[in-house]
Amino acid sequence: GYSIPPNYDSLIGKLIVHGRTRNECLMRLRRALDEFVVAGIDTTLPLFRALVREADIQNGIYDIHWLEQFLERAARAEAAG
Repeated sequence: GYSIPPNYDSLIGKLIVHGRTRNECLMRLRRALDEFVVAGIDTTLPLFRALVREADIQNGIYDIHWLEQFLERAARAEAAG
């Protein structure tokens, strides 16, 4: 029943993974995100679960505009039904 006051940082938790290679880190991140549970409030977990499965993210093919374009494509796909 607790409400996070708006005058506090929205960061309520931080997930950090490590591994010997980028691929190992991504695999651990995917598993950790799938197991991460936060109840009672909306979180960005669904977004991060989707992002870690994107080929561009897995292959390191992204730039500062990538997320914006990804979100625009997702919005268009959702609007199209």
